[in-house]
Amino acid sequence: MSELLEILGTAEQAAETAVAVIRAGLGRERSISGKGDRDFATDLDYAAEDAVRAFLEQETPEIPLLGEERGRTGDTESHYEWVLDPIDGTINFAHGSPLFGVSLALMRNGMPVVGVVHAPMSEERFSAALGHGAALNKQALHAKGPTDLAEAVVAMGDFSVGTDADKRNLRRLATLQRLVPKVQRIRMLGTAALDMCWLAAGRVDAVIHERINLWDVAAGTVICREAGVLVTDLDGVDYGDGALSVLAAGPAIHRALLAELA
Repeated sequence: MSELLEILGTAEQAAETAVAVIRAGLGRERSISGKGDRDFATDLDYAAEDAVRAFLEQETPEIPLLGEERGRTGDTESHYEWVLDPIDGTINFAHGSPLFGVSLALMRNGMPVVGVVHAPMSEERFSAALGHGAALNKQALHAKGPTDLAEAVVAMGDFSVGTDADKRNLRRLATLQRLVPKVQRIRMLGTAALDMCWLAAGRVDAVIHERINLWDVAAGTVICREAGVLVTDLDGVDYGDGALSVLAAGPAIHRALLAELA
């Protein structure tokens, strides 16, 4: 068994520890911590992250970890890094929507090489390791998207909140204006991790996020790539650590979308 497959197994177990925490807390009253304009984390975001941190500190103490809620810990000189979003889709989760998941990736020299996204409510676990394919509940994933934009369902990121949101949203509105007449449908699921996994599974045909954090899409990036999807930023550069946007689609329509977004 290759090293990456062994690490994938560790990542799957780590994600399961977060899922167990989330399931144990379902139905209980949530406490909320504000994170800025119309944004927050719940007590389960923190509890799930803490559970994953404790597990990985035991299993892979040499690998640092970047988590959405607690930040970065560990050896900053390492070529490897875990990247965690304990609940991607917190707003959905807090409102009772099933569209959320635990997202965990391993980065190597700034590029994602292992990814797990576990959606507790649908009992779906998407996973991938570089060179070993992608799977949904251990069934291989091979994305087969359309060849024409007119047949494409495109998932887009939410509108911005916070500082300079109005300026950032002007670009989103312009993107919508360009795409709506040319694609089949636009979707906003409210969870970037599941946007990417649904693309790998063929439930949507492209993903566009004009501003995104690494922990939101790192795991989904390797899952998409191993399923045959192209993942770049909006300038067409391969997505990796430091990218601020993401455009993911099958090869047949990626170039057409890139041209629309230029």
